[in-house]
Amino acid sequence: MAEMVSVTSGPTIGDVASDEHRAAVGKSAHKSAMLRIAKVVCQTGEYVCLIRDLSELGIGLSFLHEAPSEPRIILQLTNGLTYPLERVWAGKRQAGYRFGSEISLDEFLHEESPFENRPIRLDITAEARITDGRAITRVKLIDISREGAKFESDAAHPEQRLVSFEALGLPQRLGQVRWQEDTTFGMQFQHPLEIQELATMAMRSQPFDTPLADRLGGALAKARAA
Repeated sequence: MAEMVSVTSGPTIGDVASDEHRAAVGKSAHKSAMLRIAKVVCQTGEYVCLIRDLSELGIGLSFLHEAPSEPRIILQLTNGLTYPLERVWAGKRQAGYRFGSEISLDEFLHEESPFENRPIRLDITAEARITDGRAITRVKLIDISREGAKFESDAAHPEQRLVSFEALGLPQRLGQVRWQEDTTFGMQFQHPLEIQELATMAMRSQPFDTPLADRLGGALAKARAA
């Protein structure tokens, strides 16, 4: 199942879209009282977004921070499928995009895939700290989701050990080491991050004024709708 988050009633993305885009979305839009969580891949990094409006021609996205200014980005769903998007309009924390090629609404909405759907995971590299009792280990964060994170470390981190994690201004987070393989290990949080916390962390570590062109290029190479 796709990640979702409930919202209160209010204006949708289409309410502030251009007339042309609003008309296109209105022809076959699928709207829900739930916001579906996804991520966008930009030249500067990866960010959480919320899907609000959808048609065969375009999509409206909300962000928990300023909307990316890049005219072309990649949208990735929880099933790993990716869609190139081109921006049509933009607001403070929302933007409307057209798809790079024809899509199937049913496939998009059901997020069917031969692979297991996973929580949205952001590839973020940052210095972090793991505290295990009195021992403090400096590690490198590799990726993070609301439910857990993956790290790189030269130290041993025994499975099932309860430790705490700190990075990028997040409050100290308790979690359990679930696996370790060579120099990488995974941690599952005792309590999931709020989506706002994940979005804020992404912005702190990947400011929009620091391009990472190879990241967008890699996503484009894997895009199903290229």
